[in-house]
Parts: sequence; C-alpha cells; structure tokens
Amino acid sequence: MGGSGGNTLTYLNRGGAIQDAEMEVLAEWEEENDVEIQFQSAAEDSEMMESIAADPSGYDIVTLSPYGYGLDAVHPQYSDEEYFADIDYDQVPNYEENIQEEWREIDFLQGHDKGLFYHVSAQGLAYNTEHVDGIESWEDIKDPDLEGQVTLFGSAPTRFGQCCAALGYDVAEALEDDDLFDEVFEEIEAQHQNVYQYWATGDQFMGDLSEEQAHVASAWGGRVESLYHDGVPVDYTIPEEGCVQWSVAFSILEESDMKAEAYDLLNWIYQEDVALEMVDQHYYPIPLTGDHEELEGRFESLDADAVVSFDWEAVIANIEDIEQRFDQILAS
Repeated sequence: MGGSGGNTLTYLNRGGAIQDAEMEVLAEWEEENDVEIQFQSAAEDSEMMESIAADPSGYDIVTLSPYGYGLDAVHPQYSDEEYFADIDYDQVPNYEENIQEEWREIDFLQGHDKGLFYHVSAQGLAYNTEHVDGIESWEDIKDPDLEGQVTLFGSAPTRFGQCCAALGYDVAEALEDDDLFDEVFEEIEAQHQNVYQYWATGDQFMGDLSEEQAHVASAWGGRVESLYHDGVPVDYTIPEEGCVQWSVAFSILEESDMKAEAYDLLNWIYQEDVALEMVDQHYYPIPLTGDHEELEGRFESLDADAVVSFDWEAVIANIEDIEQRFDQILAS
C-alpha cells in the first residue's frame, strides 16, 4: 500500500518556507477532495532517497532536484529499483497547457518520464547590500576584503559543480581529465579561503545573512527574496559564469495506491491561479506560459539558459573521489 492510504496522501518535500506555502495553498484542495495531505520533509535529495529506499510504500509524492534524479539513475543503492512511476501526462493536462516548454524539457527531465517540472531554483550568490557593493562573478567571492564573511553550501558535489561553472569546464570532461579535475579542486580551495563556515540547510544561510554574520552566501534565490521582503538588506545574483541549477520536479511513487489523488492534486497545482498563489507564498517562480505580473521581478531567473547544465550522473559515479578531496580541503 503506497503512502498512508485511505484519505491521506503523503508528500515528501524539502520543508521550510516552501512547505509552509504549500500547506496554506493546498488546504483548499484537501477540503474539496476530503483528502488529508501528510507533509514530511528532508533537507536534501540524499536524505530523501534514503527515506524512499527504506520505505518505498510510505510516500505518494516527492519533489526532487536534478541531483535526486541522478541518484535514482546511477547510484548502486537505487538504480536497480523502480521507485517512481512513469508519468501519465494525460492525467495532468494543465501541465502541458500552462508550463513553458523549455522548462518541461529541461535537461534533468530528459531520458525518463519520472518527473513534472515544479518551480525554478538556482544556487547563486546572495550578498548584503550594506556591506558589499555587488557580486557579478565567482571571482568576487575571493576578494581579500571578504575574509571570514562568506558561507557556502557544504555539499562536495555542489562545490565541484559550482567551481566547474566558475572555470567554464564541462563537468563530465573535468571528471575524465586528471589535470582539469585538479584545477577544479584548486578553485574549490581558492573559494574556500574566505569561508568561515559551510551551511547544510537553507535556514542556516538565511540566519547568517539576516544576523550579518555572513556578507556573502551561496543561496537559493527564493529564500533570499523572502529575506528581502522581511526587510533584510540583501540582493541575489547568478554569477556571469553560471551556477548549479536546483530546480525541482514532482514524482509519484510507483508503490503508491493514491495515484489518482496524486494526479488530481498535481493537475490542480498547475492551474494558473493556484500556481501564481503558490509563487506569491514561497517566492520560487513556476514558469507559466503567457505574461504574469506575479512572475516579474523575481530573484530567481525564468531564463532557462541562465543556469549551467551538469551531468549529475557522472558526478555521482565519482562521488567518493570528490568527497575525499573536498574533505581534505576542509581539514587543511
């Protein structure tokens, strides 16, 4: 039996501000359909996949980033199992009607039918506008004036991807060429010099920025926009060299016995008015077709070319080497 069965649909997501927004917006669907959504959260994709592998019948819907789909495809712990159902697109007509094609066909959803694009997210750079004139490039975070004022996401594969972007290297090529691989880690070490700590959850970098412990942070644009609306003097940029995409998609669990309800919920979310209300609550743009005032001026970019495509499957296949080298930098 998938999820909780009966009149309960179990939804695994990242928690935080996004979950708070979803709980508020989706309450209308719950009432209309007499179905309770049980929200469960995990901080990142590795934890999500571990939870799903431990109890594949315990969830109905999950949101994953490109890294999560990479884990599902090639990680030996997951790749031999069919955790996610192939999407029946006929059950979600609002998706193809209302979501921009370039995002429906984004690279991490190619080669499989396991996901429906949800919202745009990138991991660019946030900065305090009262202490930093501006950030345009990854080079800027190495400025000696920022010593002890930078916090970055402490994920080894993400650091590898970001520094490939900073150097203009293709991830797969850097993994196959020892010289390029070494250069990427030299860049990771160079960016490390001004870091006073690495963060693990969005709440951490938000707290550091709002309390002015950090003047620069790698960050998700939607979270930074929420700080801005709370009166924190921050801005957000995608570095000119590009950055890691952290957009997410919905998947339905193969063992769910609530698939009909899951499809109905997702189709409901992809209605224009519901999607716009969701964006207004959590600040992460859902790339709707047409012009919408609510999508203008967002911190996250709706330009699908503004982020760099990474071969996360290649990264995961080399994860032990990447994590070992990163740990050496942290210990130095």
